[in-house]
Amino acid sequence: MLGSKTNSEKERRRAPRLDSRISAYLIMPSSAPLRGVAKNISRSGVFIETTKPLKRLIGEPARLVFTLEHGNLVRLARYSVVIVRESQHGIGLGFWHSSKAVDSRKA
Repeated sequence: MLGSKTNSEKERRRAPRLDSRISAYLIMPSSAPLRGVAKNISRSGVFIETTKPLKRLIGEPARLVFTLEHGNLVRLARYSVVIVRESQHGIGLGFWHSSKAVDSRKA
């Protein structure tokens, strides 16, 4: 069919995405932390769904903190990221490095 694309032609991502819904906080040097939901996580990046869109921050570095809860145990996973895409529904982030620090604390 003319104009139709195969899945491989539509998919331009370098790594497959895992559909998820994990609480996350985006911490930027120039503003207050932003709370959102991490969706579509891959080895190269993540999309953060937010209620407040950001403006003109593409290329800005930030820290992403995931909060993972299991009973009374709260785990924090911190990543260095860069803002690569913005939309009215959220922010696309690319992971800078594989450097990750994980803390465990009682809730």
